[in-house]
Amino acid sequence: MSDMLAGIDKKGRKVEKKAGSPNIMSAVTGESDTILISDFFPTALKMYEIVQASNPEHLGLQITCGSLNVMYANVFVQLPADQLTDEQYDLKYAEYKRAKAHYLKGRDFILGALGKKYAGFADVILSDDNAAVDKAVLLLKQEDVDAAYWCAAGALGAFALDPLDPELLGRLYGPVAMLERAAALNPDYNLGAIWSVLAAFYFSAPADFGGDTERGMYCYNEALRVADGKSPSPYIMYAESVCTKNNDETGFIDCLQKALAINPDDVPDNRLATIIFQNKARWLLGQTENYFIHW
Repeated sequence: MSDMLAGIDKKGRKVEKKAGSPNIMSAVTGESDTILISDFFPTALKMYEIVQASNPEHLGLQITCGSLNVMYANVFVQLPADQLTDEQYDLKYAEYKRAKAHYLKGRDFILGALGKKYAGFADVILSDDNAAVDKAVLLLKQEDVDAAYWCAAGALGAFALDPLDPELLGRLYGPVAMLERAAALNPDYNLGAIWSVLAAFYFSAPADFGGDTERGMYCYNEALRVADGKSPSPYIMYAESVCTKNNDETGFIDCLQKALAINPDDVPDNRLATIIFQNKARWLLGQTENYFIHW
């Protein structure tokens, strides 16, 4: 049952499905009713954690619990909080605090699993020894790409919400190195998701902490290439990270309109994510006047 729930076995390897076998997760990822999934997700998350607690040595379950916490933090906590008004500051702050906690919980679930698989990996990734980090990420294999993506996304998601946290500020190199390794192992992963997260980091982080506009543009273009017009995420990321910074209102609107032009049914197994982020794009369009200065 643990293998079935996680889709990853007890040693952290992806469970190979027989040709033609159904994807049970499509019942969630292919859903179009975002409110239904929003109501359901916390129950699913705790169910996975209960099963994991009863089978703690199953690396697949540990990795899946990590990824679910990161998903929950991003889609069902941070995203709604981003849309709260300034008058709702106390609630927004509380929700950001919740999101950060789930991001870090997800990160630590996955680091714990990778630490069991590769001795010492977790401690090195969260260290400030960049040479040791570079050596450690080379241990990651093709089967670890999913874990590396969600682990790094959790770490960087927490940092984005609280960039002044000294514990997170000094631990950026490892998560970014994990993403770069994952991108090298599987550059076409999940409609360009790795490239989108990398681009957002390189565009947004200060140069002293790894920001790099040129590298960000490369990652953005790779995200567009892999997504091939089927994911709104790269467009929304660019609108928020680059167009707002450059006071490029035309580019902002153009990117969000491209995100909204995508047909969610083009990739049925990704329908839920497409609809959720298109809803975000609509909200951002409605906030256009708050992002740009007209001289």
